[in-house]
Amino acid sequence: MKLPLFPLPICLLPEGYTQLRVFEPRYKRLVAESLKSGEGFGLCMLEEDGKTIQPIGTLVHIIDFETLPDGLLGISIQGSKRFKVNEISIEDDGLKRGDVSFIDNWPATRIATDERYLSQMLQNILKEYPQHLKHYQAEQFEDIAWVCQRWLEILPVQASEKYNCINTLDHIMTRDLLRAVIKSSCE
Repeated sequence: MKLPLFPLPICLLPEGYTQLRVFEPRYKRLVAESLKSGEGFGLCMLEEDGKTIQPIGTLVHIIDFETLPDGLLGISIQGSKRFKVNEISIEDDGLKRGDVSFIDNWPATRIATDERYLSQMLQNILKEYPQHLKHYQAEQFEDIAWVCQRWLEILPVQASEKYNCINTLDHIMTRDLLRAVIKSSCE
């Protein structure tokens, strides 16, 4: 499948939610195409150099849009599926398109008692961002794979570290990273 790509220095994974400000003409075109086709677009995280696109991204769909007070286009997006970028082509205006293959999302896994603190800490953080929190259901916080994905989206670690976690078949590496980061911050 061919998808228009929006490379950014952020991470958004399946079932995640975020808002973007769109101002470049090529990305306004991407938004228009996405809304017209209903197929969405690919959000790809950039490596630390700010130029290199990581080869795994997320298919996202626009769930809302608005004109912001500063006149820019604001879009709200939600992730749906992970994909691997096989090849990238660049159009005349600089818009990148990727030939992508979809890959399995992490399997849902019931949260264990010793993992519950990860869910509770995430909920406490998201209470500060009610616009985001309202897009999530209480039962999602009972799925450790889902919880780990939300943490990856907000965790202040290098893109390469996030990519190592994203490029796995399940949540285990991310859970272990979270435990290490939280343990070191409590010491």
